[in-house]
Amino acid sequence: MLDFLRHVFGWVCGQNPAHTWSPGGELLPVCQRCTGVYAGAFIAALFHLAWRPASAPRWLWLNGAFLLAMLPPGFHWVPQNPELRCASGILFGFGLVAFLWLTLPGRAAISDFAFPSPSAISNERAYRKSRIANGPAPPRAGVSKAFAASLLAALVVPPLLAENGKGVAAGILIFACVAGALTLAALLLANLFFLLRWLARRIFPLTA
Repeated sequence: MLDFLRHVFGWVCGQNPAHTWSPGGELLPVCQRCTGVYAGAFIAALFHLAWRPASAPRWLWLNGAFLLAMLPPGFHWVPQNPELRCASGILFGFGLVAFLWLTLPGRAAISDFAFPSPSAISNERAYRKSRIANGPAPPRAGVSKAFAASLLAALVVPPLLAENGKGVAAGILIFACVAGALTLAALLLANLFFLLRWLARRIFPLTA
């Protein structure tokens, strides 16, 4: 199984053994930076599912800064150690999930993944008009604290597990990496779906 994961992740990760953790004596299928990206994306997705943060300007600037934070370590402009490589990946994973989530409809659910009937379009238009008239929903209390706790956990837990030296730590990290990769793939596919649906509505408009 681990060999299969190494083969799959090999398409997107350099898998440099010198920059790859080996808890329990087994090399992980991704490098330290990619471990951070995927683990960060997984934890960020859990946060978004639970709290659904509003896309305020400050939120966008913060996550934009997370994406840009990848540049200095990614281009080796600064000295790095395993923790810095992982941290830069975690911040990038958080920022990537935030912007991929931003483009999804506010009420996205399983039922949304279908090309709608005219009545469904009418209901969605009515919902959007009410949102414009009433303004965006107020932010939920505790979002900032939950975000800080999620980010802190993402920055602290993966390096601690990686340096634990036990096989169970490797299993947890591999699970987080696979879950994070699947999360990013799902978000990309969802964005592609809604983009195609938006184009279909423009090309073949339906009147309510």
